[in-house]
Amino acid sequence: MFQRVTMCLAFSALFALASDHNAFEGKWALERGSSGDETVPVNLVQKLRLNGPDIEVQSTFAEPVNGVVPLLYVGIMTNGLLLSADGSERQNQIGPFQQASKTTLDGDTMVTEWTAVIRGDAVNGKWIRTLQPDGRHMTLEIHESSKGQDHQAMLRFLRK
Repeated sequence: MFQRVTMCLAFSALFALASDHNAFEGKWALERGSSGDETVPVNLVQKLRLNGPDIEVQSTFAEPVNGVVPLLYVGIMTNGLLLSADGSERQNQIGPFQQASKTTLDGDTMVTEWTAVIRGDAVNGKWIRTLQPDGRHMTLEIHESSKGQDHQAMLRFLRK
């Protein structure tokens, strides 16, 4: 009897953990007027999918008119990105830059901390994705630090 109860509790915990992680899956469209910043990616849509221990992020967006992606959005304005859901380091090639990131999931929050060297300068950042209680909205807090300056943005997404 004790063994059955223990097994049931273990499976319940695993199911709850999987459910929390799966809550981020789906197609997320940037809400219009999400930020007053004119550098915000136009028509940004991110599709998040869990694939084993990986989180696949596929993004579409209008290319900037001047062809330059602001450092604040490095990794956000890229077509495809792989993150590790277990906190281990993942390497991604973003244009000519190599990015190292670590992602953790905790309930309704996904945190990715990343580093890169861009044009010889160290750049650090953090993305904090937070699901809202309604399950239809998600915020993405973006932090980027380079050359002693910090930049931030807050984007709001709607599940499609």
